[in-house]
Amino acid sequence: MNTRRRASALVDEAYAALGDAIVDGRLQPGDRLRDVVLAEHMGISRTPVREALQRLERIGLVEVAANRYTRVSPVSERARTDMREYVVHMIATTMYVTLLRTDNDDDVARGAELLQVMGRAETSREYVEAGLEVLAHFTRASRNGVFRETLRQADLVVRRNLEGWASSVTDPVERADLFADLHRAVAERDHRHATVFFLALHGRF
Repeated sequence: MNTRRRASALVDEAYAALGDAIVDGRLQPGDRLRDVVLAEHMGISRTPVREALQRLERIGLVEVAANRYTRVSPVSERARTDMREYVVHMIATTMYVTLLRTDNDDDVARGAELLQVMGRAETSREYVEAGLEVLAHFTRASRNGVFRETLRQADLVVRRNLEGWASSVTDPVERADLFADLHRAVAERDHRHATVFFLALHGRF
């Protein structure tokens, strides 16, 4: 049993290490991924590395052509568009569920605070980072196990493909007003209007 657990842990460690390297750009699209080299670099056997690469292939971060190559996959504009749509609706959904049923005032206050940070973001990078914090917070605060597990499994691909995301409202005054309305709705636990304002900020309402 301990041996099996250790083997599984090695796969998880290799998966996380390689996934993080792809997300933060240390491994670029097109870079070859040779299990022998990676295993030596990580100080582990090839087996957990191979399994980790298979998991990364399943979520689209790695592409494999049998007997030809294993390499970091490129990111298409369609993949970015799909991810932005997914994250917008996941934030709206987890926020709705949290505000509808939570009895934790701290969760509500923290959510409102994180949305303020998101509204103050001046660059896409800051917006993405703040948005991911919002998503993680409301996913946890929703107390919904399916939401949590879905985000856990999608975490790497979400972080990679969300690059370039921002509010679709280009007028700074209108955007600031919408974020102010959103903050107020969250603070008042108005789940319906909070959802509408968030979707409106991203062209989904």
